[in-house]
Order: sequence, then C-alpha cells, then structure tokens
Amino acid sequence: MKFSFLLSAIFAAVVAAPMTVNAAVSPYLPLKQNSAFELEVDRLVTITGYPVLKKPYHIASLVSYLDKVKSSHPALYQRINRYIERYKTTAGVTHFQSQLRLSNSNEKSLHNARGVTTESRFDVQATAFWQPNEYVIFNAGGGYSDEEKFSGHGSFVSVGGSYLQLDLGYREHWLSPLQGSSQLVSTQAKPMLGLTLSNVEPITDWNIMYELGFGELESVDGIVFDGETSRGKPGHLTMHLSAQLTDWWTVSGNRTMQFGGGARGRVSLSDVWQAIIDPVSSDNCGGASDLIDCNKEFGNQQASIASRMDLDWGENPYSLIVEIAGEDTNDFKAYKLGNKAYTVGVFIPYLSPTESLNVTAQYIEDAWYSHHLYQKGYSNDGHVIGHWWGDEKRVNDGIGAKVFSVGYSKDFESNSQLRLEYHTIKNEYSESTAIPNYERGHYLKADYQWVYRGQFLGLHWYAGKDLYGDSFNSISFSKQW
Repeated sequence: MKFSFLLSAIFAAVVAAPMTVNAAVSPYLPLKQNSAFELEVDRLVTITGYPVLKKPYHIASLVSYLDKVKSSHPALYQRINRYIERYKTTAGVTHFQSQLRLSNSNEKSLHNARGVTTESRFDVQATAFWQPNEYVIFNAGGGYSDEEKFSGHGSFVSVGGSYLQLDLGYREHWLSPLQGSSQLVSTQAKPMLGLTLSNVEPITDWNIMYELGFGELESVDGIVFDGETSRGKPGHLTMHLSAQLTDWWTVSGNRTMQFGGGARGRVSLSDVWQAIIDPVSSDNCGGASDLIDCNKEFGNQQASIASRMDLDWGENPYSLIVEIAGEDTNDFKAYKLGNKAYTVGVFIPYLSPTESLNVTAQYIEDAWYSHHLYQKGYSNDGHVIGHWWGDEKRVNDGIGAKVFSVGYSKDFESNSQLRLEYHTIKNEYSESTAIPNYERGHYLKADYQWVYRGQFLGLHWYAGKDLYGDSFNSISFSKQW
C-alpha cells in the first residue's frame, strides 16, 4: 500500500481502540521556540531526574516533577508554573513571536530553526490550542518568513490518554537528551506531516517511555531506483524507547528510517516490519547479506543509544550525557552500529545561582546525511533532518566532523538573561569521501532578552566563519509573548 494509506490505516485503528480509563491527553511544552523558558525546563530535568530522553515534553508528566523543586528552588518553580498556567484553560494562544533580521553576509542556516536562514528579513511564529474535553486537543501553529514562507509546525490534533496518545499533523520530534543538537531527528528542517503514538505518563517502576512516528517528507528529486532517478515523497519512521534504570540514570534506544518515494513508492507493513527486525537484509545488498537485488533495498536507516546520568557534585547537580549513533550497520551485523557518531555532554544548571553551563564534544564518522538511494541526502525541503552541522557541508559529501560546543547563560535581577554559544567544527575525511577543501568553522551566537512593560524583547547576534572560510554576520530583534 502507499505510505499515505498506511498513515490512514494506523490512525483509524488507534482511534477505534478503547481509551485508557481515567486518563487524559496532554499538550506539549515548546520546542526550540522559547529559549529562556526551555533553559528553565532543562534545569528542572537535571535536578529532578525527569526520566525522558526525547522532546517535546508532555506537560502532564513534567508537572508531576515540578513539585519536587517547590521548596528547594522556589524561583525555578514559580517561573515554570507561571508559564504553564496558559495551558490550564479550554483554549488560548500559548506562543507568539515576531522577529526582524539584518544580515550582510552569505546565507547561513540558523540552528534548529526549521529551515529559516540569515537571508530571512522577518519571521513570525504562533501556537494556539483548543481542548473540548480531556481526551482531545486541537493545536494550531506555524511560522512564516519572507524566505521559507509557511511552516506548519505545531498544527496537529491529539487524542487518547496517559498511556496511548495519538498526534496527527505537523508534530515535531527530537530524539536525543542533548539540548543543542539531535543526530537522528531535530528541528533543523521543517516538520513532516505524520502520525505519532506515545505515552504521556511513564509506565511501570522503570518509567518506560515510548514513541512511534510515521511521516511523509516533502517532494524531492534524485530518488534512485533501477539505475534511474525520480521525484517523490519518501516516508519516514521514528522509534524511541527509554527506561530509568535508577533514580539518576535513564537510557534510550532510537531508530529512524527513510524509505520509498518516487519509483520506490510502494511500501507495505510487512516491508516496514522486516526492515525493523532485519536491517542488514533490508538495506545492505551483497556481501554477507541475504539481499541480492539492490533494487529491493528498503531505504536509509539510522540508530542511536543514549544515556543521561543526573548526578550531584557536592550540592551542585549536573547531567552527564553519552550518546552513540550509527548511520548504518557494521560488518553485516544488525547489532553493530556503522559510521558511528560519538557524543559526550555535561550540563550544569546552576554553575552559580544565576549561571548555567553546557559543554558538548562530538566525533562524527563519515557517510552521515548522504545516501546512494537519496541524492538529496537525509533531508526535508532542503535541510538536514538531524544535526544542524549537516547543513554546513555539501549534500553528497559523505564526511564526518569533530564538533565542540559551549553554552553559557547568565540571569540578571531585572528579569533579563544573556546566553552565549560557541561552536567549532572541523570536517573529517576517510576513504576519499570528499574533496578535503573545508576549513575549520567558528560559530558564535549571543542572545540578550529582557522584559519591558510586560513584553519579552530580545536582541540576537549570530556571526563567525563557516567551513568554506567565509565570514557571516547577522543581527535580529524579537518580541515575544
């Protein structure tokens, strides 16, 4: 069956299933829309050991952890609680932001900005909701820029309960405990139309969380089949499963699949299942694989294993994050990750009572975000679906990189905040995967936000030197509700 029919069939089956007794559907916290508030949430996650390694966060499950900091961190409690008050009504606008930008350099993709670049002179974002009863929420949202035009992120309907919530529409995914990047799925590209199943409340004493999503990417050229290329809409599958092994240690496993589209467009449920249980014989033809006909390759698969340890150093809490991702299998073994990406991160929510620090080091081996079946790579509407670094290289360059990132924030008494980010990138080559003509890149971002007469204002600066040796500079002003 075609992929759109597959979505419809799954949606009908879930809606027909019985609801969980005494359970309610939950809205989501913002994802890469309100950086000041999202930092507060990240602080709460580390302090309480909130057992979730994916985003966006369900509000209902996070609220149960908010009371744990009511006495120990009253200011943090009040800020988060004040924000989520806007969701405690039947309907309302939860986010509105307008931004004006001035750039005097080459076009650069903004990090995790759904395809918006420095060439965009203005952009507007808004989200709203209506919850007619405890089992259904209608979410309306999106963004508009003069360059990328409209993006429907945040427009979806949610139905279900605590242990089975279904989201149909442009619901986003972030399959990583990292704050600044996600190797498999992030908000670097526009969201895809799709269907997602997940649980709101953790299951059992292990605090198990799951997520299963089917989506359809934008129409793209360069889909290879039988030696020819065609245009079509590939399908996309996301899978996530996590468990809290102790009250301070949570681990997860993630899978993504890019498949079908164009002349490869017909996909059945049995094809999807076979690709899940046997990735070698589905995606790796020849060699030790049972797959002989390369035209029958299912598509492009990726996987990751992530771990977050929420620890204390004296009286200072911190999170230690380790993630290993693979772009393919290795040695024709389904349990071995190939073309690996290693990440280690440390987040200190309170370096001092008003400061936080986030440090991440990543080593990405070759072949990421390029594929022989999809000449436009692992992308949606021209932007990489995963790590923002993927937009900093040429599409067909199957290279890797070393990425080092530092983030620092400072809160001021006058309801203002300064955030600084620095990233340096050095592309890596192996087996002649690309022409080695990239330079080391340096990326600096500064955001200052303050409150003036009840309005949240922001001044943002993004500058540096990219991997091609070109300097860039962009400044913007924002107003947020």
